[in-house]
Formats: sequence, structure tokens, C-alpha cells
Amino acid sequence: MRLAIEQAELARGHTGDNPWVGCAIVSPQGQVLGVGYTRGPGEHHAEISAATDAASRGHSIVGATLYSTLEPCSFHGRTPACAHSIVARGLGRVVTSIRDPNPKVDGAGIRILQQGGVQVLEGVSQVEVWQQLGSWIVGHHPHAIIRELDALVASDRAGQLLSVAAKYAVHPSVIAALIAFTGPSDER
Repeated sequence: MRLAIEQAELARGHTGDNPWVGCAIVSPQGQVLGVGYTRGPGEHHAEISAATDAASRGHSIVGATLYSTLEPCSFHGRTPACAHSIVARGLGRVVTSIRDPNPKVDGAGIRILQQGGVQVLEGVSQVEVWQQLGSWIVGHHPHAIIRELDALVASDRAGQLLSVAAKYAVHPSVIAALIAFTGPSDER
């Protein structure tokens, strides 16, 4: 996962409205077969970039493990769904850090993989990836943070702000502004 996180940093600032995601594909023997990161809008996502890199090196990825900092996408937007591509390419296992907060995905990519016979392990290095993608999540999917705040105990507002701000590596004032902008959950 460390290599995938490093790949994600190469994408930061170059993905438009897409998250900066990194990926590494590793053989059952531990050999790195391919690496990649998300490109600009309409271009390859990290998983496809890594599969393409492996193919360019002459490696088969059948039965390999794919490490991705974010859950593979599940719908065809500007590019085909990565989860379907992973199944079609015969990868045996996918390891992710966090689920995609996009409501169109949010677990659907994981379900596609599992239904396609791919083993899935979630939560590896999740704290680091929440922080790495924190500003993207705040900017593009603030509802995910609000949903999380709603689940916390209401009596500890200051603690909530600090906890969630630290998780996403943003200033507590950003979280406070999200709450002020959206209002309490019972008013939405």
C-alpha cells in the first residue's frame, strides 16, 4: 500500500475533479508488476494505469493483488468502471484504504469485485489516505463528513470538530463551516 500512496501523491493537482488515487499491482510472489495513478478527467484511473504499466512490462496480472488507495469506481462516467475492469482482467485480490465517498460508488465497487470472485480487504492505511484525500473529500463530497458528524455524540461538539478535522487533515474551521452551511441534520 505504501507504493500506492506514493503513486497517489504524483497525481495530486493533476486530476481535475477526480481524487488523486494511487495503485500498485503485485504478483503472488511479491513482485511489483505495475504501478499507476489517476490521470486527468476522462483519462485512465489509477487501476487502469497500473494494469497498462504491467502490460507494457510484459507482465500478466491474472491472480495478482491490486493495492488502491480508494475503492475502485463502479459506474461508467467519463471512463469505464474500474471494478468491472479488475474482474475482467482476472485479478485475484484487491486491497483498498477507504471507500469512495461518492454516493454513486460508496461500497458498490467492492460489491462488484466480490460478486466477480475477487477477494477484497478494506481499511489498510486508511488514516493516512483520509488525510491524503481530506481536501478532496471536503471539496467534492462534504456530505460524507456531515454524515460522519451526525453519527457522533452531540454533547461533544468541540471534540467532534477536532476529531473530524484531524482525520481529514483540514483546519477545524473548515468542518465548522460545513456544519454551518448545511445546518443540523434534523434541518436537512
